[in-house]
Amino acid sequence: MVIGNLFNFRRSLQLQEYKKWRQTGIKLNGQIMDNASKDTVLQAAADLRLLKKMDRIFFDLESDSQFLMDRVIHDGFLDGKRTIECYRDQNNGKFTAIEKKLIDALVDAKYSLFAIQKVEADYGLYLIDVFSNIEIFLIDINLSQTAEPGQVVAARVVSLEGLMFTTGCACPFPAEYLPRLKDNFVHLFEKKKHLMTWDQMMRKYNTYFFITMKKSGIGIDLSDVVIHKMSHALQNVRRLELDDE
Repeated sequence: MVIGNLFNFRRSLQLQEYKKWRQTGIKLNGQIMDNASKDTVLQAAADLRLLKKMDRIFFDLESDSQFLMDRVIHDGFLDGKRTIECYRDQNNGKFTAIEKKLIDALVDAKYSLFAIQKVEADYGLYLIDVFSNIEIFLIDINLSQTAEPGQVVAARVVSLEGLMFTTGCACPFPAEYLPRLKDNFVHLFEKKKHLMTWDQMMRKYNTYFFITMKKSGIGIDLSDVVIHKMSHALQNVRRLELDDE
């Protein structure tokens, strides 16, 4: 009984911290997107195959806009640096202590493919990185309500003060997708390792997971990400489009 109470207390504290970082991240994401260049947004949309004729961006689902934002912020480039790195450098000294911790952790976030080992409902998931075999516990309320052991998830993971959580977007797959998804990246790295590191390869080519998920028709619900309603990001994209009209 005592052990159970301690577990619940620890779980409650971690969820509070998780929600704090999420809220701070929503604010930062909106600010970064407001400062993203048109070319960076359009390139990210093209990478995700969301860019149609006449430089128009089309979202089949609201969640598509989340993936676009994640791509722009973490994998988009401006003046030779990733968008999030540029924003951190340009605003150095202006962040609160909490914002500084988070943006540093976001800059270091790693994208990978994980196999789900165990699920703690309404809390998180025990995962194993299929490339490194490193085991982690990922806090994610929504995924913990929908995922099952054996399934696979591709995501960018943030590590901060003992907590691990995604940047807000995750691509879930049935277990049978694992060999194909894993082998494609292992083979790709063999071809690219003289040109880039593993992390650089994952940043450049992780759109493969999103595109595969969309083609497969796998549903996704991002309600766990307090969608700040993507107002800043969507308004920014629409403004970029209107500028050309």
